[in-house]
Amino acid sequence: MGKRKLAKPIIISVLVVIAIVVTLTFLSFLPHNVTESVTVITVDQTGCTIQTYDKFILKIKPCDAKPGETITATYDEKMKERFRATTP
Repeated sequence: MGKRKLAKPIIISVLVVIAIVVTLTFLSFLPHNVTESVTVITVDQTGCTIQTYDKFILKIKPCDAKPGETITATYDEKMKERFRATTP
């Protein structure tokens, strides 16, 4: 009888942990958009290559600025996290 009373809280605890892991995993895939002033480095037909305040180089589109201009751009903050994760 004591094992049955113990099994229920253990099962509930395991289900809560699984729910938390699944939720956090799902949230990591959602975009986290940031809007900031950036410097345009190059412009081509696919968009602009920009430099953020912390010196990251990102590609955005659409863009009608000229190289050297400071513009306000919105991008996914997670692009920087992915870059950090793949750069040795």
